Amino acid sequence: MSLAYYSYLARTIPKREIARALFVRARRTLRDLWGRPAKEIRGHQAKLHADPGRDLRVAAEFRFVSPNPDQREATAAILRQRWPDECAQLMQEAAAALRGELPLFGAMKDCRKQDGAGIDYHRDPLVPSKRYDPSMPGERVDLFQPGADAKVMWEVGRLQHLWRFAQARWLAEEPSERSAWARAWIDGVRQFRADNPAGYGVQWSCAMEVSARAMQIALTFAYIRDDAAADGAFIGQLHTLLAEHCAYIESHLEETGVIRTNHYAADLVGLTVVGALFPELRRPQSWAEMLWDEIPRQVRADGTHFESSTGYQRLCAELFLVAVLAAEAGNNPAPPEVLRAMAGLFRSLCALLKPSGEMPQIGDLDSCRGLPLVPRSALDCSFLAGLGAAALGEANLKTGACPPEVAWFLGSEGVRRFERLPAAREPGSAALRDAGLAVLRSGDAWLCLSAGPNGQGGTGGHAHNDKCSVELSKGGLDLIADRGTFVYARDPRERNARRGTAGHSTLQVDGLEQNRILPGRLFALPDTARARLVRVEERSGIQLATGEHFGYQRYGVVHRRIAALTARAAAFIDEVRGHGEHHFTLRWFVPHTDLITRPATEAECARLEAMHAQGLTFGYDTSRCIAVRSGGEDLALFAFGATLPWTLALSATDVSPGYAETAPATLIQLDFAGAAPARLFTAVLFLRGK
Repeated sequence: MSLAYYSYLARTIPKREIARALFVRARRTLRDLWGRPAKEIRGHQAKLHADPGRDLRVAAEFRFVSPNPDQREATAAILRQRWPDECAQLMQEAAAALRGELPLFGAMKDCRKQDGAGIDYHRDPLVPSKRYDPSMPGERVDLFQPGADAKVMWEVGRLQHLWRFAQARWLAEEPSERSAWARAWIDGVRQFRADNPAGYGVQWSCAMEVSARAMQIALTFAYIRDDAAADGAFIGQLHTLLAEHCAYIESHLEETGVIRTNHYAADLVGLTVVGALFPELRRPQSWAEMLWDEIPRQVRADGTHFESSTGYQRLCAELFLVAVLAAEAGNNPAPPEVLRAMAGLFRSLCALLKPSGEMPQIGDLDSCRGLPLVPRSALDCSFLAGLGAAALGEANLKTGACPPEVAWFLGSEGVRRFERLPAAREPGSAALRDAGLAVLRSGDAWLCLSAGPNGQGGTGGHAHNDKCSVELSKGGLDLIADRGTFVYARDPRERNARRGTAGHSTLQVDGLEQNRILPGRLFALPDTARARLVRVEERSGIQLATGEHFGYQRYGVVHRRIAALTARAAAFIDEVRGHGEHHFTLRWFVPHTDLITRPATEAECARLEAMHAQGLTFGYDTSRCIAVRSGGEDLALFAFGATLPWTLALSATDVSPGYAETAPATLIQLDFAGAAPARLFTAVLFLRGK
C-alpha cells in the first residue's frame, strides 16, 4: 500500500515540488548534524542580553495592527454599549483564566498545575493521565503516543488566554484594575517561558504552534504596552522570548513535504507579524516575501483554500489578514495578488454560510482560530463577513450588523469604517467550482452539496470521503449534518471512521471507500474519486445542483447526485450509472434524537405528488416516512423511493460540531440490493410553521 501511495504521489505532484522537498530535506539534515538550531536560539539570546539598552527602544518603536491605546476609551465605550453580553463573557473567561481554567473545545477545562501555581503546559487536560516530558527536545516528542493528542496541548500553549487578560484591561474602568490585568498578562508570558525552555517539550514540537503563540503574544501586547508594569526589564524578556520563537520557526520551517500546507504558511505568518510589529528584532523581510508567494499558491481561483476544509480556510483567512495588516503597519504592504487571494478566502467562505451564520463542515474541523477575539462555537462564522468588510473595505461582505471582532481588532475607527460601507445584497445560490461546492438558497432554506477534489493537490490532507454529501438547514434548524471530525491522533480508528464514506450523508457502494484510506496515514487520502460539480442552475423556481464522482468506477459504477431546493422542501436523486449486482447504502445524519416512522398525511402526500410532477421524485413509499420531531412538533418529514427494493432503519449516533465535541444524533439508513443502473429518491418536507 505504501508503494502504491508513493507511486500516486510521483504521478500527482509536480516534479519541481518533489525536487524542492528533497533539497530542503538534505539541507535540513546537514544543518542538524552541526546542531545549528540550538546554536541559533542561543545566539539570539546572547545578542539580546548583550545590549540591554535596546529594551526601552522597542516600546517606542512597536507598531500597531490592533487598536492603538489612544483609541482605548472610545473603543471600550462602543464595546460596552453595543455588545454587553459578549463583554461580560470575556470578563468571565479572563477571571477563569486567572484560576487556570481555559475554554477548550466547547467546555471550560481545569488546566492548573497540581500545586495550583499557574497553568500546566505539559499535562493533557482532557486525559490528565497523559503527560509530556518538558525536558524532551521538541523534535523528539512523540506526537502519536497511544491515547494522547498533542493538539490539545498546543491549544493550551497558543496562549490565547492572553487575549482575555488584554481585553479585560481595556474593559476595566478603574486604573488599579487595569494594571492588575496587565500584570496578569505579563505573569502569563513569564510563566510560559519559565516552564517551557526554548526548544524543549511538546510546546516546541511543531513550528506552526510556535508561530501561532508568537503571533498571539505580539498582537495582545498592543493592549497592555502602555501600562507601567510593562517596564524595560519585562520588554527585554519579551524581546528574548519572541527572538527564541522566531529562531525556532526559521530553523524548523515546515517545508520538507512534497506539498507545502497551511502549516508552512502559518510559520511564515508568525515570522511576518513579529518582524513587522517588533522592528528592533530585525527579522528579515524575506519571510514576508515568501508569504506573499505562498498565499496565492494556496488559494484557488474561486477563492477557496486548497486544503478542501472550511475550518482550515477560516483559520487561514484570519492568519493571512493579520499578516497583511501587520506588514502594512511595518511599511511592507502586500502586493495586489495577495490582497485578491485573501479577499477571495473571505468572499468564498461567506458565500457558503448557513442562515444561522455557521459554516458547513467540509473536510476536517479542528476548531483552531487565528483571531479568538470573542468566544464563539466552533462552527460560528457569522463574524467573518463583517471583519473582512471593515478590514478590507469590501462592501460586498457587509451582509449584516457589525460584529464585536471589528471593534476589538480595528478599534472604534474600524467600526466607523464598517458603518460607512453600503450594505450588500443578501447572498443567493453559489457555485465554487474549483472546490466543487454548491450552495442553494430559497427563502430561509439552505443546502450545501460537496463534490470537489481532495485537499493539498489531491494528496488528501484535511479532506474527507464526502463526495456528493450534503448538509441541509431551514432557517436556524439543521436537518442533515456532517458527522464531523472529533479527533485526530488520540483515536486513529475513530478518525478514519469519521472521515470515511460511511461518516457522511451520501451513497456507499458495496461498503467501499470513495478514496482509499491508507493504514497509519491519518492525513493521506489519494484522490481517485475525481469528484466534480456538474452544474448549478435554477429551473422553474427550483434551485438545482448536480455533482458526481468516480470512486466506484473500478467496480463498475459511477455515482451522480442531483440536489433540489425550494422554500418548502428539498429533494435528492441518487443515480447509480454502470453495471453489475451491488449493495447500496444511503445514509442521512440528522442532528436530532426524536425521530419516528409514520405514514405521510394526506396533505404531505399531495406535496410529494407535486414534487413528482416537477420531476424530482419517483415512487415514494408514503407508508414508510420518517418524521423529525421536537417538543411534540413535527419539524420535517423524510420520504423515500427507489427503483430497487429497500429497507429502512434508524439508529442512535452522534455528530461532532467541533473538535473533541459530540452531540446526539440519529442515523437514517436505507439499504438496497440489485443491479445497476438504479435510482434512489429522498424528499425532505419542511413542516415547521406549516
